[in-house]
Amino acid sequence: MAQRENKLRKAIVMLIVLIVLVPCAFMLYDSTIVSGEKKVEFYYMTGDGVMKPVKKEIRGENTEDILVTTLRTLKNDTVAEGMIPSVPAEVEFLSVGLVNDNAIIDVSNGYHRLKNTEEVICRSSIVWTLTSLDFVEGVVLTVEGQPLRNNNGQEIGPMDRSNVVIEPEISAETTEYAILTLYFANMDGTDLVTEERVIEVNANQTSEKTILEQLIAGPEELDVQRTVPVETKLRDVTTTNDGICYVNLSQDFVSKHSGGEMAEKLTIYSIVNSLCELDHIDKVQFLIEGKKVDQFKGTLELKTPFAAISSLKGLETE
Repeated sequence: MAQRENKLRKAIVMLIVLIVLVPCAFMLYDSTIVSGEKKVEFYYMTGDGVMKPVKKEIRGENTEDILVTTLRTLKNDTVAEGMIPSVPAEVEFLSVGLVNDNAIIDVSNGYHRLKNTEEVICRSSIVWTLTSLDFVEGVVLTVEGQPLRNNNGQEIGPMDRSNVVIEPEISAETTEYAILTLYFANMDGTDLVTEERVIEVNANQTSEKTILEQLIAGPEELDVQRTVPVETKLRDVTTTNDGICYVNLSQDFVSKHSGGEMAEKLTIYSIVNSLCELDHIDKVQFLIEGKKVDQFKGTLELKTPFAAISSLKGLETE
């Protein structure tokens, strides 16, 4: 009798264990296993300086396997004609993981040797490619185990597509990706700093207009300051064959500006330097409501075109 009760007790215990563990096993399975193939958008640069996606199918047994295969394909797979690999040879993927829907990617120290534009292309390509997977919300990059930081030493943290400027009136069929180098004021208001930005733009819109719209919209980084009054309206922008870009702005550009020698220089040269990043622009001529004006706010003369400068420090008053 005692043996029978003991066997019954063990059977009940085993049944309870099965009731508890079987659902947990299914939950674990669902969180780590991904069915066969995933369609991934791989982002590469084209020869004309825009970033475009190429759709490919990736096969893997689970999320980590798919992430590893995706990164390996992004780095090593043959790209289509006219496209440029976005992950340089000196950048190696050391480890990959998934935490709270964020892909955690550790790369080799060669990442820090990339030039500014190379780094932006590489980082953007990785982020946009991985976030095309339905189980990845964001991407965290580390370099040899150390957090990725911006130019001011702040940790960048999770990255996704939320900082990509998309104009709602532009349809998907007419958009491309472009990398812009924009100039804003540093926090001290003593000089210009660059902000590399990858945006989705209208393929039929000029780069000049896109740059000016981004400058008016203001910086995305927290440690820089806007230079152009937000009320400013772009009337027109045209670049002539001799490399002079004519920027026609509304009166708000002048009337809404705070004034002051340094503030004027920061505003003017943020526009000039940003536009002169384009190969076909050498100088910028400002127009206010379609007309040349003698002065901006009492310090800088606007009668003649401006060329880009390397720094505001030491710049003499015009």
